[in-house]
Amino acid sequence: MKIYKYKDLSDLNKEKESHFYQIVLNNTIWCAKPDSLNDKDEFRSKFDCNQSSSTGRLLSQLIMETKYTNTNYPPPHLSTISLLNNKKLKEIVDPIIKGEIEKMRNTIGIACFSELKNDDNLWNIYGGRGNGVCIEIDIPDEFINKLYYRVNYVTEKIFHIDSFLESALDKSRAFDNYRNFLLTKTETWSKEKEIRFIGNRQEVKMKIDNGCYISEIIFGKHVPPDTLSQIESNIINHFNVNNIKITKLSCERISKPTSGLIILYSCVIITSLFIIILIFIIGRMSD
Repeated sequence: MKIYKYKDLSDLNKEKESHFYQIVLNNTIWCAKPDSLNDKDEFRSKFDCNQSSSTGRLLSQLIMETKYTNTNYPPPHLSTISLLNNKKLKEIVDPIIKGEIEKMRNTIGIACFSELKNDDNLWNIYGGRGNGVCIEIDIPDEFINKLYYRVNYVTEKIFHIDSFLESALDKSRAFDNYRNFLLTKTETWSKEKEIRFIGNRQEVKMKIDNGCYISEIIFGKHVPPDTLSQIESNIINHFNVNNIKITKLSCERISKPTSGLIILYSCVIITSLFIIILIFIIGRMSD
């Protein structure tokens, strides 16, 4: 499968240049903190506090194991019954949810890609409005849903509290729940067809290896000639050795005429023919 990473080269500085070269020359991708991504609603969600068949058991375990030893609640089973009967479930799980989200923010690393090649929307948002590059990376199909995951787009982000209770109780399940949370976005982002690598370390470089490799880079149509020349001179030998294709988009785009223009052209042609015929007839009559 091919996935794509768009990079902005406008206002090229040492940091942007370094990020670009670390991908195309060193085969590494930066795993960022979730907070650094451009979706400001990444951690905004609604939480379903309706009691499930597992909620009481999970809450009882949590009260027993924790974390709540300094409260005045009675023993776990009685405490749970009291909480549920008095509709205090949301009150007790709110700090748990906040705690788990904070762990997510500070432990999970994300690298973002797309399934879309040379997409106008992605060029505009991530590719410097054409002054950037689109990097094509081949990954083995078996890595999908194991290392790389498609983002799930929903009308509204809603998660049941049980998943957060499970995460607080069992660290081995926490990562799966964190990943599920970070792989869910609202439909407003669906045009991006995003693929995410989600790891348990952040602000580290992830190596592109184990059958993954860069196969092509596409320079946007607005990359200045001097920038293009400078970058090309730095990468050409590496790309030739590794058989990586370089594509440069043309600034000119041939657009198909709209139906309105076609009608206008037709009217002009018909009117012109009519005038020519009329002039011809008047000329014959004058003779």
